[in-house]
Amino acid sequence: MDFLDTKTPKLKSKTHELLEDSVQSMKKDQKVFIVGLCGGQGGGKTKLSKVLSKNIPNSAIIEERNFFKTLTTKRKLSAGDEPLVGEFGGYSKNRKLLLVELSNPKSYDYVKLYNTLKKLISGETVIINKFDEEEGRYTDETIEINPEKISLVIVEGYFLFKNKEVRELINLKIFNEVDDDVRLSRLLINENKFLNNNPVAFKYFFLIYEKYIKFAYDQYIAPTKQFAKIILPNYTINEDQEQTIEGDDTLELLITNLKNVASRKNK
Repeated sequence: MDFLDTKTPKLKSKTHELLEDSVQSMKKDQKVFIVGLCGGQGGGKTKLSKVLSKNIPNSAIIEERNFFKTLTTKRKLSAGDEPLVGEFGGYSKNRKLLLVELSNPKSYDYVKLYNTLKKLISGETVIINKFDEEEGRYTDETIEINPEKISLVIVEGYFLFKNKEVRELINLKIFNEVDDDVRLSRLLINENKFLNNNPVAFKYFFLIYEKYIKFAYDQYIAPTKQFAKIILPNYTINEDQEQTIEGDDTLELLITNLKNVASRKNK
């Protein structure tokens, strides 16, 4: 594994080598190149994947959340699940339960994700239903990915590298490593719309973060860093970078190399 630090003199050639190795790992008849982007909640994976896709022609994004198993049955609550019981300061039970389930690798259908990637690799078009993480439900919106038009697919999620079958289908694995306090602050900003600035609700959010979200990162996500070819240490996408990558050596380097991969698959 290599840390993508653009101040390293030999970085450009090293990054090129890493991607060349990843290209060589592709099967002869593989129709799309699969990039896996993994990291903890609040790490900025979604923004990063959107910036990558926007700047790489013939690319598409698959989000792990779109393979979430919906809360169709009531979760059995125990005494240890006190933060989830009832509504505290307007913080609903369903919202708290969704946060917990999103932090559990068993909440995702990796068989379905595996089959989706296998279809793309073999050249089949796939249609994916979109899951609204804020509403906690699937919408009527779908995503269609056709390998005739798409040559590079970015798969982003929390537990991608934990599942061996899915992991082995990914040609280039990137881990977005962000400090706990940064991820927590981002989560808190995003979650505030559900907390209603209520001190009691904040209290229960922090309980859920410590017991479930941070536990999931330490137990399931961080250990999978060992499978990554590239690690982005404390990398952050700001609002301006969603519009332009000019002046960002890390992004420019990564995108340039991935563009070359995508263009080769189109020939």
